[in-house]
Amino acid sequence: MNNKVYIDRRPLITLFLIEYKNAILLLFSFVLFFIFVTSKNIPEGMSIQAYQALVIFLFANFLWITNVIPLAITSLMVMGLLATFNVLAEDKVYSFFGNKAVFFIIGAFIISAGITTSGLNKRISYYILSKFGNKPHTLVLSIFFLSAFLSHIMPEHAVAAMLFPILMSISKRLELKRDSILGKYMFFSLAWGSVLGGVVTFLGGARNPLAIGILEETTGQSIGFLEWMVAVAPPIYLIMGMVAIYLKKKVSVSTRDIEILKDLFSEGGERISKIHLKEIKALIILAGTIYMWIFESSRFGIANVALISAALFFVLNVISWEDARKEINWGAIFMYGGAIALGKALEQTGLLEYINQNYISNMKFSTLGFMMVVFSLSVFLTEGVSNAAVVVILLPVVIKTAISLSFPPGLAVYLVALPSGLAFMFPMSSPPNAIAFSSGYIKSGETLRIGFVLNIISIVVVTVFALTYWRIIGVY
Repeated sequence: MNNKVYIDRRPLITLFLIEYKNAILLLFSFVLFFIFVTSKNIPEGMSIQAYQALVIFLFANFLWITNVIPLAITSLMVMGLLATFNVLAEDKVYSFFGNKAVFFIIGAFIISAGITTSGLNKRISYYILSKFGNKPHTLVLSIFFLSAFLSHIMPEHAVAAMLFPILMSISKRLELKRDSILGKYMFFSLAWGSVLGGVVTFLGGARNPLAIGILEETTGQSIGFLEWMVAVAPPIYLIMGMVAIYLKKKVSVSTRDIEILKDLFSEGGERISKIHLKEIKALIILAGTIYMWIFESSRFGIANVALISAALFFVLNVISWEDARKEINWGAIFMYGGAIALGKALEQTGLLEYINQNYISNMKFSTLGFMMVVFSLSVFLTEGVSNAAVVVILLPVVIKTAISLSFPPGLAVYLVALPSGLAFMFPMSSPPNAIAFSSGYIKSGETLRIGFVLNIISIVVVTVFALTYWRIIGVY
């Protein structure tokens, strides 16, 4: 038996750098941080607290962009640094974990866990796919609209993870090869539907509640659940319609595939034909929650409704704490607490005012120019950076800029938070993209090419709506 042994002949120093590159990068960044944060060369007119807030902000951005340590750990470290250097009072820094945006996110995670544990999500999925997915092109469109709809009420990554095994079983039954057109657009529709649907409500991703939390801490203003949907849904639904037309044109009809799909969903319908009491209870709670968010959020608050609804899943025995614990992304909770604290530090230390007076106030932005610059920057930045990090990096500065240009600060939230969720170009740009790419039916070159076009379409469509429709409904 001839066993070949591979010997890596690269220099030892090369292997060392490859193995420990993150540790070396982290150490180097810490050294630079301490050099700058303790420097006495502070720009004229800037307070020591504002200067240290700026250094911590840049340090956090570097860590968020390079991802050398988990995003949540960076946020926790940010809170520790803000308190250690007395940028903000220690009690104030740690109080941001009590921000209602953080508790809304916790409630949303538990609601999602209740829907998933009850099996309601799978029932909805099989029902829609069996009713409308009996032909290749209608299957692709069903996946697209189903993932978009579910992303209105669940985190987009949870939707993609839930539908992925169903689509893999369909592709296996259809014996689709890796270069299959149907296979490719099945998984493209999963990713695109999840991404587009996830920006329409506060439940599709925690970046929207995070942005509103920063707005509340900075200005005292807020944006309601229905108010957000009224502004965001029309342009996103138009983009979805354009994508649906594209998908329909790309997928051809095959008689063989039609017969297999009919048999497959007939079997699936038989397996889940009996509805369970947990599903009924989950549906009632979900319907009541959405009603309260849409019609009573100004009275009771979206975070309060989310927490009460989350508690009902336990009270009515839909889920156990173990079920909920698996679904709650504590890393996201930690990150948002730190992110809100950092945004508040930039505002309270006077750093944003300093930047505005010395730099931004000298710039001359038209309404169109301001919207295009902010929206485009957010869209393309989110392709390489976490969407939550994009919100933290851009929103505090954009809020201050909007105010200086006599725009309401709420406009800044729409211009940053909305595009920060529209990541189409790279597999690592968003969890739905990564999940779809892992199927093996999508090539990275295709995501880059088509994703870039989708980004441009998104910028154009939303900008047109911002200049016309948003003005009519009073966004600004």
